[in-house]
Amino acid sequence: MSLGVRGGYTTANNEPFVTPRLTIKYYPRAYMVQNGELRRRELNYRFSTGLYYQPPFYRQFRSLQGALNLDVRAQKSYHAVLGTDYYFTMWNREAPFKLTAEAFYKYMWDVNPYEVENVRTRYFANNDAKAYAYGLDVILNGEFIEGIQSFFKVGLLSTKEDILNDFYYDYYNAAGEKIIFGYSDDQVVVDSARVEPGYIPRPTDQLLTVSALVQDRMPTFESFSVQMGLYYGSSLPYGPPDFDRYKDTLRIKSYFRVDIGFSYDFFYKEQKKQNFWNKNFSDAILSFEVFNLLGINNVLSKQWVQDVQGRYYSIPNYLTQRRFNLKFILRF
Repeated sequence: MSLGVRGGYTTANNEPFVTPRLTIKYYPRAYMVQNGELRRRELNYRFSTGLYYQPPFYRQFRSLQGALNLDVRAQKSYHAVLGTDYYFTMWNREAPFKLTAEAFYKYMWDVNPYEVENVRTRYFANNDAKAYAYGLDVILNGEFIEGIQSFFKVGLLSTKEDILNDFYYDYYNAAGEKIIFGYSDDQVVVDSARVEPGYIPRPTDQLLTVSALVQDRMPTFESFSVQMGLYYGSSLPYGPPDFDRYKDTLRIKSYFRVDIGFSYDFFYKEQKKQNFWNKNFSDAILSFEVFNLLGINNVLSKQWVQDVQGRYYSIPNYLTQRRFNLKFILRF
């Protein structure tokens, strides 16, 4: 068990803070039979909890209008994390496999809301929201290919925030239809209803992420290796460029990318006989990488364009397409 306290003081807004933290680890007496012998399992459970304060920095003091609000306080949160590490052997590998899993919950208050405008983060410079986040991370790594490490990771996340005292009105015409100004045929208002949005997705609300790195060496020619990476992330929220957070419930396209790399290690299983490389260098690796192998148009953000009638249209900003990288590393 470990217990600690962290404190500080922010001079810009004259705010002190004290944040206690606690971690408890438990190693159970679990056993297994391996190679005819009784051995203790390498297994542990851990629980961590505590308070965390994030003092504001310059961009969090700066409002949407460009003025500095030095009354902005630290964003505060309570964390609880329950995790486990489990080591096990499989396929007669010498090095054990490792499975790590963590479930977490975080409650936040005095939250400073923000939006992503194109590729820029804009803070509201107000502590007028509360939020929560919970999820699960699972990572498995080991020698799936003998002699070289690979890993697989899956993450689940849900994070929402509620801006306090926010509301808006929906307007209706004589036919009882909700009016969408600029689009509806009948835009004469005869009725309205107040709507309180409640919890809405935070800009980082991404339900599912999957990543993997698989490595292998060529049989009988093990100086040559191949690495393949796979990355998937489900859609992130976005909204129109009016800084009304309750509208940011649209979703961009999911993210998917595959990378591949080839490398040749001149010093792998170094020969006893001296040659040019081991005589002059301590390390020599030649690699060739292809990023975004499938050439997928992944979306970074949305840029909004307005027409002459005042209607807005979202245009995607795409991330880098397929790229090639040739690298030669020499270390003396």
